[in-house]
Amino acid sequence: MKIVFHGATRTVTGSQHEIQIAGKRILLDCGLFQGPRDLARQINSSFDFDPKTIDAVILSHAHADHVANLPNLVRQGFHGPIYCTKATAAISVLMLLDSAKIQEEDARYLNQKTHKTWKGPIQPLYSEEDAEATIKLFQNIEYRKPQDLGGYTVELRDAGHVLGSAAVRLVETTPDASGRKPTLVFTGDVGRPNSPVLNDPDPFDHADVLISECTYGGRTHSPVNLVADDLARIISETAGHGGWIIMPAFALGRTQTLVYELHQLREAKKIPGWLPAYVDSPLANRVTEVFRQYSTLWDPETQALVQPFDFPNLKYVGSIAASQALNARTGPGIIIASSGMCEAGRILHHLKHHLRDSHNTVVLPGFQAENTLGRKIQDHWKEVPILGDMIPVNARVESIDGLSAHADGKELIEYVTPLRSNGTRPRIYLVHGEVPQATAHQQALQAAGFPEVTIPNRKDEAQV
Repeated sequence: MKIVFHGATRTVTGSQHEIQIAGKRILLDCGLFQGPRDLARQINSSFDFDPKTIDAVILSHAHADHVANLPNLVRQGFHGPIYCTKATAAISVLMLLDSAKIQEEDARYLNQKTHKTWKGPIQPLYSEEDAEATIKLFQNIEYRKPQDLGGYTVELRDAGHVLGSAAVRLVETTPDASGRKPTLVFTGDVGRPNSPVLNDPDPFDHADVLISECTYGGRTHSPVNLVADDLARIISETAGHGGWIIMPAFALGRTQTLVYELHQLREAKKIPGWLPAYVDSPLANRVTEVFRQYSTLWDPETQALVQPFDFPNLKYVGSIAASQALNARTGPGIIIASSGMCEAGRILHHLKHHLRDSHNTVVLPGFQAENTLGRKIQDHWKEVPILGDMIPVNARVESIDGLSAHADGKELIEYVTPLRSNGTRPRIYLVHGEVPQATAHQQALQAAGFPEVTIPNRKDEAQV
């Protein structure tokens, strides 16, 4: 078994790892890199390999940085199966069609601007037709039911990150010369224990090699039970000044968690019951419907609620006209819109309209990758580029890391601890983390008894 690292190396986005196993070439994830426009275009447009040579893709979950370059892979010749959980497939259908639509719409919008800071017309990476061709390739695998795919087996376990998310274990069915069946585990993105809505992560207990995310390596999140108080304080203070609370949120996972938290805060009378809230993301609206369909994947506390994603004064916004009308309203109010790193979608228009006003607050409830608009706002740039214009940042900016769907450094150590239960220690490769976090997590893993920990570069190779 051999690994070739093609994405999310020494950075967070663009998850993509090639596994050569039993004479086949498997791709773990095929996500979009998010960052400076020119660099993102360069990385996302082409692959380090010929897509026609890939036999199958296995997905960890349906976030854009893990799945949204699949239509480009198909466009360039991949036609094999795409394996994932049923919930991930259902959400990926929505994500891919939405990604194609947004790319086409943004290209049209930017190309009609008179003043441009770029050369030549903007072209979308792929079309809705490419996304539709990709959707036909999905095949489902259930949690904890190993499936023989000819020369190797694949098993998925709940990663607790978003609905349908999975860690992946690959095992060669033919033993090597020493009698060992080479085994690889890929964490995907690992969720936090005791987070709202979803079940806790379900770890594996054996691997020869582990490919692990390290987004929050060396960092400690606020306790989950303190998130509600922080959120209530920010909302109440901003509403008291008549301001808007703008929340960039991933359509998958973070939006549903935020709505759940707002629901609980209203019930506990910690925020005003009259305060209007809007989910302004057609994709998030559709993903929330998938959440409702897969209620068996919720944790017991969420299943006990009658309508966890609905409450009075909450409106799901659909049409463009209704979205535009929000920016004509006076505050206070709450707007939740995607994308989570402020790189595309309706959040751009809300930020462009509301960042100038010091009465408003931008709440960043998740990780903001380097060079994204969300990171620039988080780093308190005085002005930021939005849709071709420079916008002054006068609004208050707050980050709530306790709402993160990623495990922190300590929680990641706890997640991999069962892998040494039989006395063995897997070799570990750290991906999906910026260099400071990866380095901190490397040191923490070594201190925890995992001596072989590597931070690979793009195109590095490793034997299992």
